[in-house]
Amino acid sequence: MLQTLPFVLFIVMVEVSVGAVCVLVFLDWRNEVKRGFLTSYAFIYLVLAGLTYWFQQYFATPALLNPYTQVDKSWTGALSLPLLLFFLLLLPYGLFLILDKTAGVDQQKEAKETKEVGNGEGARRSSPFRLLRLISGGMTVTAGLLTLFIIGMIFRALGGSALGQVLTVVSFFAAAFALGGVMTAMWLGHWYLVTPALSQRPLLFATTLVLVAIIAEVVLALLIGPNALFGSPSVAAHSSSVVATPTPVPTAAQGVQIKPVGAPQVAPLSVDAIGWIRILVGFVMTLVLGGLAWKLVRDRSFQSATGMLYLVVVCALAGEALARGLFLVHL
Repeated sequence: MLQTLPFVLFIVMVEVSVGAVCVLVFLDWRNEVKRGFLTSYAFIYLVLAGLTYWFQQYFATPALLNPYTQVDKSWTGALSLPLLLFFLLLLPYGLFLILDKTAGVDQQKEAKETKEVGNGEGARRSSPFRLLRLISGGMTVTAGLLTLFIIGMIFRALGGSALGQVLTVVSFFAAAFALGGVMTAMWLGHWYLVTPALSQRPLLFATTLVLVAIIAEVVLALLIGPNALFGSPSVAAHSSSVVATPTPVPTAAQGVQIKPVGAPQVAPLSVDAIGWIRILVGFVMTLVLGGLAWKLVRDRSFQSATGMLYLVVVCALAGEALARGLFLVHL
């Protein structure tokens, strides 16, 4: 299972970065958040996307993926290019955000106030950078979604049946919006602490998106079957013991026991137990805490909602890491 750990980390990083950028671009299109938030997190997500691409180049290359029999080798070579484009296209998007002084909700409020005082000139002016920004943002989102699709196609055979394979591909998109949405929602909550007069619509939208994505994950996992929740039966049956070959020790101190060569090492938790922990942490706790955060946002209790979103981030990341570990144990 340790051999698949780099793949697990890589998949989680892709899901977080792609989902977060998708939510950020959509919030930009809605014109409901401040320009400072858009600019700051566009470059934070640029760094995250760069780290994700770097991780892929060292730990998820075709040479490392192809030896696994359950991997679709016809798709492994197509993974690098869209991920690189996803990273590179974030550069012009962030640049256009810097150049566009009218981006975000601030200018929208100013235009409304100007219209109310009767000076129509400039009330509805739009920056030429907005169209360029949204085009580059749309292309970035497209490259990210294509990356998720390729990852799903690479590992779709682990879904079992034909329907399970289709649902496996879809599950990557649901996980991306759950993780990316809750990350952006959590960061967005901090901006409400210093500007509480902002509308709760963007934070409510991001929180709602997270809840819908988690519910979709639950439905997809149930439809795919036990393989998605507890690993394959063959692996689960043999997961309680692993043969370990310790390094020979020349001498031993008196009274110290040395484990015999070839003695089985009992794992502290079975695959079934890990599956139930994943369900509890990744599904139950995230839905309960996310629902509380949604209610707090509706009540404009932004400080409490932000603290609740922190817990949702921890549970969502932990649950997804466990989920992908169980998923890739089929390899």
